[in-house]
Amino acid sequence: MHGLLLGYDGLICLMALLNRLLWPRLKQGRDAGALRAETTQRAPVAALVPARNEAHQIRRCLQALCATAGDCVDVFVLDDESADDTWRVLQETKAEANGRLTVLRGAPRQRGWRGKNWACAQLADHAGDADILIFVDADTHLEVGAIESIRSAMLAGDLHLLSALPRQEAHGPSSLLVYLLPWSLVGHVPLFLARWRRRAFPMAIGQVLAFRRSAYYTLGGHAAVRSAIAEDLALARKAARMGMKGTLLDGADVASCTMYTCWSQAWRGFQKNWCYTVGHPLLSWLVWAWLTYAFTWLPMCGLVEACLGHVDLAALAQWPTLLAVGACARRYLRMPVWVFFTAPISIALGFVLACDSWIQNVRNTTLWS
Repeated sequence: MHGLLLGYDGLICLMALLNRLLWPRLKQGRDAGALRAETTQRAPVAALVPARNEAHQIRRCLQALCATAGDCVDVFVLDDESADDTWRVLQETKAEANGRLTVLRGAPRQRGWRGKNWACAQLADHAGDADILIFVDADTHLEVGAIESIRSAMLAGDLHLLSALPRQEAHGPSSLLVYLLPWSLVGHVPLFLARWRRRAFPMAIGQVLAFRRSAYYTLGGHAAVRSAIAEDLALARKAARMGMKGTLLDGADVASCTMYTCWSQAWRGFQKNWCYTVGHPLLSWLVWAWLTYAFTWLPMCGLVEACLGHVDLAALAQWPTLLAVGACARRYLRMPVWVFFTAPISIALGFVLACDSWIQNVRNTTLWS
């Protein structure tokens, strides 16, 4: 058992290192290939932002989008029946945007649709003649030049689908949960294969998700995944099955995301779709059970036993593994340094969250995801 565990540790450390060194980055500025592509086609872009109860942060998102929007770029935001002051903030932001922002009020949600999917479908319908549709979450902040970088990357690679992982920002207790996203991705998903893979990666990050318009409607748009809670994963997997060209890139240089600002908000947010992190809820539960055994139970027991005079090297070896993967994921984090040392707590919470998320989805209590 110890040999198997140490082999697993070595594998995820190697995976994390390869991802850190080789995962292609979405960079500010354009490369020569992208410039050549744009000489033959200046693709119009629509940046689309679904919003529900986002009054506290939607202004920052939209101001950044309007600042980064260049030629042939339109910005659309849709208020999906918010119960807070989102609509008022949108009107104020529109007045400040000098005509670069279109504000829409969403229609009542139709039966069978999840809220975010319904909002995204309406946004796509209002995108006019845009050739590239970029869906951006309301909690995501794009740096100047980000939209141009996305457009250039899609034209240069003739991509149907592009997604990017922004830098994840969190403070306080919510960091314990947000930390799990980049840590688990960097250590367990071969993201570096995007350097050579041209077929769509069966994974996407909904915080920044771009489509060629024709490909979006070939997929069926958000209508094809109307009831899906993890709609980004559902669309990416469908694109992969259909043999479309796409990629998932390192977006830490061009985007950042502050998903949650407090513990309760973070728990409720992840509760909506955490049980789908590996696909089926049962498989997700098993994966998080294993991670909790390997990176919570063993390292904590190893510490206790070491204090009592018995040294279990296999158990203690989990600590350097935890820290090594965390160090490789550091690029995608802006959080307090203590999150690296509280990783066993984070992973145990991931298991509890997988259980709670599964229960809530069985009860079908999630409308907006």
